[in-house]
Amino acid sequence: MVLRAVREATPVYPLSTGRNWGMGSRNPVIDGCTILDLSRMNTIRTLDLDRGYAVVEPGVTQRQLVELLDGTPWMLNVTSGCADASIVGNTIERGDGTIRPRVEDLLGLEVVLGTGEIMTTGGLDRNGGWSGTAAGPDLTRAFLQSNLGVVTAMAIGFVPRPEAVTLVNATYANAALAEAVDAVIRVGRARVATHGMLRLKELFVVPEAGRAALADTADPDIFTVQVPLLGSREAVRLAENDIRATLVGVDGLMSYRSLDAATTPIDDPLYPRTLFARGIPSCLHLHQSLGVDECAGADEARIGWLTFLPVVPLQQNALSKAVELFGFEAERHGVAGMLEFNVISQHTTNMVTQIPFVRKPEAIERAHALRRAVRRVFLEAGFPPYRSNIDQMPRELADRSASYRDGPLDGLKRLFDPADIISPGRYLVVNR
Repeated sequence: MVLRAVREATPVYPLSTGRNWGMGSRNPVIDGCTILDLSRMNTIRTLDLDRGYAVVEPGVTQRQLVELLDGTPWMLNVTSGCADASIVGNTIERGDGTIRPRVEDLLGLEVVLGTGEIMTTGGLDRNGGWSGTAAGPDLTRAFLQSNLGVVTAMAIGFVPRPEAVTLVNATYANAALAEAVDAVIRVGRARVATHGMLRLKELFVVPEAGRAALADTADPDIFTVQVPLLGSREAVRLAENDIRATLVGVDGLMSYRSLDAATTPIDDPLYPRTLFARGIPSCLHLHQSLGVDECAGADEARIGWLTFLPVVPLQQNALSKAVELFGFEAERHGVAGMLEFNVISQHTTNMVTQIPFVRKPEAIERAHALRRAVRRVFLEAGFPPYRSNIDQMPRELADRSASYRDGPLDGLKRLFDPADIISPGRYLVVNR
């Protein structure tokens, strides 16, 4: 397919399962591309339950792989997105799992270059085996968020299945935000192996004009701090005691819950989150928030959404500034937003901003205008996007700093894809 595209001078835009909701779904970045749908490449080439990894193709879904891990010593670091979303697609877009960033699971890649050549990285071989990264340069991460080639297989690492999983969920009144941010920073900087992904989430900014786009389950008066804890029962107990002491001490606490993920009843509102913490994907929360019966209807639901994803330092002033910047623009445009900060390290958060809109022309345009505005002000504040939508993707590299030069990346593009046939406009743009 790639060589044919070169001969016919028709660019191709690869998709895994196309569930890139809020950022473009199945649409290419520019017009004139042929969609290269890889969803039928759904073979799990290798499942190594001794070492804890698999080699999967782009069409392999979270649900498909997790079913094979049931009853084994391993679990998958699942995302809170659709159970039928691609593991490959989400990982190379730098998605966040429930336990850790997905890129931490990435072990190696098989890639078809624009020359038709097939290369492997990270110790992955053409026979589906993974030896571990050997000596010398490794180009694995060069293919994250790039258009240097078509990823056709990925070696992905699993999480050891723990003895116990506890989900900590604390809710606060909005007035407690500054103090809660301090608590999140203390917990985040003391992060140990038993902590999953710490999140400050469900923080709503709701101008009156944007209220109609909120889901029925939304509560704009409170926000949530959430973290799963995994390990031996004693390690989880000790970690929960320490975190409880920090979170409960915040004025404005509305509720604090510590749930045994294995015994949480299905009618509990946090049940889907306990599934994620156990490595089990679920679409329940997605269906509830969108008012749909199946994920295939997400792009036709009454409420649509855009996503804005900047990186924000794990600092009180930075997090507060991010909330302030978004709040000002949301009020100015009359569009609601739901903010989330995923603590991906002791230094950094991935901010997740959902911008919902009713599917009417005027509301859609206001949502897009807000998305453009917050990108601009966040860049000016030093908070560049870590993941983009198709509208802004061609400018992300060049706009991230005034002194940025992408000449060396141009060199890789010209070497790996000399005809510029693979995903033109996807982050890396040659001949600026």
